[in-house]
Amino acid sequence: MEFEWDRRAFLRTVGATGVMAAAAGVVPGTVRATPAVRAERARVAIIGAGLGGAITAFRLAEAGVASVVLERGRRWPITAAGDTFPVLLRPDQRSVWMVAQQQKSGPSSQDDVLNMLGNMLSGVREPLPPYTGLVDYIVGDTTDIVTGAGVGGSTLVFAGMFPQPNKAVFSRVFPGFLDYDELDRIYYPRARQRLGGGPIPDDILASPAYASGRLYRSYVERAGVRAERLNVNFDWDIIRNELNGQVRPAASIGNYVTTSCNSGAKLSVDRTYLARAEATGRCTVKPLHRVTDITQDPKGRYVITSDRLNEQGAVIEQVVVVADALVLAAGAARTPAMLTKARATGRLPHLAEQVGAGWGTNCDRFLLMSLLPDATGAPQGGPPTFMARDDASASDSPATLVMGPIPFPVETHAMACLGMGLPDKFGRFEYNAQSGRAELNWAADSNESAAEAVNALAARVIAGTGSPLANSFDTGALRQTTVHPLGGAVLGQATDEYGRLHGYKNLYCMDGSLMPGSTAAVNPALTIAAIVERCLDHVIPADFA
Repeated sequence: MEFEWDRRAFLRTVGATGVMAAAAGVVPGTVRATPAVRAERARVAIIGAGLGGAITAFRLAEAGVASVVLERGRRWPITAAGDTFPVLLRPDQRSVWMVAQQQKSGPSSQDDVLNMLGNMLSGVREPLPPYTGLVDYIVGDTTDIVTGAGVGGSTLVFAGMFPQPNKAVFSRVFPGFLDYDELDRIYYPRARQRLGGGPIPDDILASPAYASGRLYRSYVERAGVRAERLNVNFDWDIIRNELNGQVRPAASIGNYVTTSCNSGAKLSVDRTYLARAEATGRCTVKPLHRVTDITQDPKGRYVITSDRLNEQGAVIEQVVVVADALVLAAGAARTPAMLTKARATGRLPHLAEQVGAGWGTNCDRFLLMSLLPDATGAPQGGPPTFMARDDASASDSPATLVMGPIPFPVETHAMACLGMGLPDKFGRFEYNAQSGRAELNWAADSNESAAEAVNALAARVIAGTGSPLANSFDTGALRQTTVHPLGGAVLGQATDEYGRLHGYKNLYCMDGSLMPGSTAAVNPALTIAAIVERCLDHVIPADFA
């Protein structure tokens, strides 16, 4: 289908959009002071180059449909020098997304936390300088959110774990129109194949670098809990090359999460789905384009305003894309906030009331285990290899617990673990007219049952050590943090059964916002990928043929 191009109407739309954005205060002062405005036309615009955006771009390209992907972060190409990413224990300005800028805009409590974070990461008394860095640390009133920033989104910084939820637990969380057996038969296998990776091979598990994984498995098995070998999004041949000295070590010495993986062993979606999409010539990725406004013009086309940034976060120009269709895939920390604000400010007033609702943390709980007198290895080779899963009977409080290897170069007799369960209640994004932002309202006691279940599972694993000195500490007792924000545009509530947002034609959500605040007590990436693939199997032939 050819675009209908009306230059005068297009320029009128661009001008009107700039005026509306300035009047509503949605464009930062630096943008108002920047005269350059560039206008572009697209058939489909996708906001976000993470998991959902990359899958959507690939599936559209495969079907012959061109798209433009707007991504606020930079590209992070793997180099032969092995220096793409900062190292966890030697951080620099590349480590964090725009810390100094967030300090200026947030309340004093956020300033305090971000100053502390900047000091910790930089090793100096002054915060890190502003930079479009890898990890976005969003400080909230009741929970902090950690996501990735860049082409590849959170797949750049996640640990790459792809467990599939138990059917009975899945059925308790997801709407009945989702057929688990269909997902199990078609979409989970497809997602695994396209994302790449697999479970740790026996020869690598047997190497000294993975002693902590073997030890964790022994604890879990002695506790009478199932130790599941994880599917992970890593190229094990590259990790073999790390171990035999052909490649500078990264994952095998614990540098695989938060700082990503300099050896290229991690198969982030910029190197899989998105690379395939770009190779067709029908997908254009625009890094360092931070979306500030979405609305619709009188012809029903979507008008997306973005700031084009340099790597230090300064605004170079304003770019306005007018598209026939719009896909939001910025992740559940940002997609529901954009939609909530667009509804409240009259940009997209017909969005459903359910937009913003059903938000959760996947019940993430971070535990530290002290395992004296056992030696846990130093550094501990990653990625994670085994998960303790206690959900076979779909009990009232199913839980999982994964050991995340840590890169400390000295023996710590310790392990870091991530637990997940099912939420008691959910939060939602609500628009604050005074601040001009969509703000998260999430109660700190939303995951109490999950916390109890995770800590009970951890106690069983600790008992499996046989040591009276071993114990665990749940860091969520001090402050809750999630690396798995989910919900806010829940499938079948804010959208139809296939991710079409109610109230508008050609407007879609294709990311973790579709999940109902949880992916049934396991890491969400595989389930997000499977459900987005399912949605697109219906949407593309129905809406883009």
